[in-house]
Amino acid sequence: MSAKRLITSVFAAAIAAASIGSASAAPIEQWASSVVGFSSQWSAGDWSAAQALGAPDTFAYGDIRTAWAPGNQNGTLEWISVGFDTAVYANGATIRETSGNGFVYQIDVIDTLGNLHKVWDGVDTSAANTPFDFSVSWATTSFLVAGLKVYVDTSHTSTWEEIDAIRLAGDSAAPVGQVPEPASLALMGLGLGLAGIARRRRAA
Repeated sequence: MSAKRLITSVFAAAIAAASIGSASAAPIEQWASSVVGFSSQWSAGDWSAAQALGAPDTFAYGDIRTAWAPGNQNGTLEWISVGFDTAVYANGATIRETSGNGFVYQIDVIDTLGNLHKVWDGVDTSAANTPFDFSVSWATTSFLVAGLKVYVDTSHTSTWEEIDAIRLAGDSAAPVGQVPEPASLALMGLGLGLAGIARRRRAA
């Protein structure tokens, strides 16, 4: 087989494999399981960043200790980063807001190497004065996502802005017809290597 045909076969096989994997992709929704970082927290116990982990456990609206509250009530831009048990090809997130609703202004996903990718920014349309699940969606990522970073504007209201829980939505496999980024890079390297072999053969 010629080098050119081999390159074509390798790329075709990779794309086919990605499509087959996607056919069996399962949707996954999960609540945050670890704190990656935060700008501030009210304390190390009540209203700490760890209070944003797990399924919702704050069922009333207001300044309640079972939700994360930044260390500042007003006038700052804050953030919290959380991790999840299973890395997924992400396509959505839900932020459960239980005080000062409407404060999220940006969401980044965190890939498995720790890099940030902005997937949403805009106006948080959460209903006021009630626990609210603010949900956003985006095109499914071509890379695995292991965490989320949520940005909070404490100037949104005069009260405390608080997050009870954070959920990530995604798929277990890459979108149909899309080769995951690490595989794409590997295939590119293989292709360049085979192309070099072909050139050397022609030169010989």
